[in-house]
Amino acid sequence: MAPHVPLPGPPMMPWPCHGSPGPVFEPPPWAEVALSVYELNGAKALNAVTETVGLGGAYHVGIEVYWLEWSYGWNFRGTGVHVVPIGQSRIGKFKERISLGRTPLPPHEVFNVLAQLRREWPGKEYHYLQQNCGHFCAEFSRRLYVPGEIPSWVTMLAETGDWLSQVFGVSLDGSEVEADIDEDIGAHNVLEMLSEDPIVAKNELEWQWAQEHTFERARNAAQQDFQNQMMIGARVDAPPLVLWHPHPRMTGL
Repeated sequence: MAPHVPLPGPPMMPWPCHGSPGPVFEPPPWAEVALSVYELNGAKALNAVTETVGLGGAYHVGIEVYWLEWSYGWNFRGTGVHVVPIGQSRIGKFKERISLGRTPLPPHEVFNVLAQLRREWPGKEYHYLQQNCGHFCAEFSRRLYVPGEIPSWVTMLAETGDWLSQVFGVSLDGSEVEADIDEDIGAHNVLEMLSEDPIVAKNELEWQWAQEHTFERARNAAQQDFQNQMMIGARVDAPPLVLWHPHPRMTGL
């Protein structure tokens, strides 16, 4: 599993706020982060038993932040981090949404975090007990500095299974396929990757789309907040639109 590195305190970001004479440090409502929980396909009967005895269940989870949902899974090559529209993962049936509070990070800082995670969480290191989507979401939410925590029942069944496998000496290694990973792939190589490695190319195209989608929505939301406050006579500065542009090296493959 990727190492758990202690983080410094959350950075103070200049979010515009109603009634403020200048920059303050309060995230807007659209900076809310949430956990999307899905019941894995075919796991309904299993979950009925494990949930009853307090072991959680077989779930897929993703982190919702800035209009998109991010998660982690097995991939033969490249990163295991992937993105879907909120609540629309095909891995399972949507179960519930758990709010984790607002992140103090603006969109470009969130994508910096994601770029790091894409490098640190390659798909071939996925393990359904020791390094799965639940562990990824816990780490991602930690780096978003949200006040809420991932509920323990999300990973309880996997952690129990891992403990039992160690107690009884059963090997449950999920890394059956080994593959080399190119750690420095940029967007300028997408066409070449598409012909040589469609899986990695697909991940890169989704990554570029996610940035464009998020920054467009963020610019619109910041502009709308600014106009709403001006209409009610609040004294506000112009929205910090410079925050809503992706960094040129934000590839993270």
